[in-house]
Amino acid sequence: MPRIPMAITKAVPFAMAAFLLLAPLGLTAQVPGSGTSKAADTVSQAPVAAETNDSAEIAQKLTNPLAAMISVPIQNWFDFNLGPRKDGFRYTMEAQPVYPVQISKDWNLLSRTTIPVVYQQNVYGRTTQTGLSDSTESLFLSPVHTKSIIWGAGPIFLIPTGTNGLLSTRKFAIGPTAVALKHKGHTNVGLLASHVWSVAGSDSHPDVSETYAQPFVAYTTTKAWTYAATSYDTYNWIAGRWTAIVNPIRVSKLMKLRQQRLSIGGALRCTVTSPQYQPKGCGLEFTVTPVYPAKRE
Repeated sequence: MPRIPMAITKAVPFAMAAFLLLAPLGLTAQVPGSGTSKAADTVSQAPVAAETNDSAEIAQKLTNPLAAMISVPIQNWFDFNLGPRKDGFRYTMEAQPVYPVQISKDWNLLSRTTIPVVYQQNVYGRTTQTGLSDSTESLFLSPVHTKSIIWGAGPIFLIPTGTNGLLSTRKFAIGPTAVALKHKGHTNVGLLASHVWSVAGSDSHPDVSETYAQPFVAYTTTKAWTYAATSYDTYNWIAGRWTAIVNPIRVSKLMKLRQQRLSIGGALRCTVTSPQYQPKGCGLEFTVTPVYPAKRE
């Protein structure tokens, strides 16, 4: 596929720009300190151990979509074998800022936004499209006091922010969304699901009625390494078609860049089934997530 290297070369600046724009947010974030040492011979190893435990805890919280923690995942997807000649390429950079608010002593409200930027070529003939795709806003109401079963539910909104008709549904849609997961030891197992119906928008574009499901399992080590498997499954009720993309294994590591906590990870992105002209085979996924743990009172 001779066109792929050039496509990747054009796409990389989007990823670099996102990182350079969002990573400096860490300058305003404060993370818990390790305290002041009083006896060098007794505390030389304690701060390291405490920081390791704290990093592992934060890394595991990142696998919980309802964790009370501010984060800005920047996901980068590289998909191949698109279009009628199977020589198309798509790069998607999606920022997913997550912001939790405790609205009462018993309930949290969590906002999760997706803002995708897309570069694609040879998907629709010998053409290229670049720009914003449609955004979503999800709100989850979740109980503060939970044990092993964690859940949250609320509305989801599809907003037609796409700057190109080939990158947008041109429809405003709403529906329900929910998350449920079981936490045990170092492991989180759960499901994120939603459904949207179009309620307004352009008559020249098809209506929207889509169900989305994302099952996941993640294991975090005491060294803040996370190993996860997940799939992204969408059923289009209007067209009667499935899209299923699987991450058979995703590996990520929580690290510290000066005072900023940062998770970096990667995975294969393998398409199990998709509509005609959409990705086939395996692509790549790369994620950078600045993390801002909520302050404890």
